[in-house]
Amino acid sequence: MAREGKLVLPALAEEPSFAALVVREDVDVAPEPAQLSPLDLICGAVTVRLDARTSAARIAEIARALNAPS
Repeated sequence: MAREGKLVLPALAEEPSFAALVVREDVDVAPEPAQLSPLDLICGAVTVRLDARTSAARIAEIARALNAPS
């Protein structure tokens, strides 16, 4: 059957089970730390220091620019 492109699965001994979804609204949100350390991107002799709250997308843009062929 596999040669015909059909998917063959083993027989299950029992039905799969799933955990119940639990939603809580009474959970306290953890406060942000008072002082966040800056992020350093280092590429060769170049170091770029960024604020710790810099978005992941912006960090990725800068990392791509640092690694771009010259």
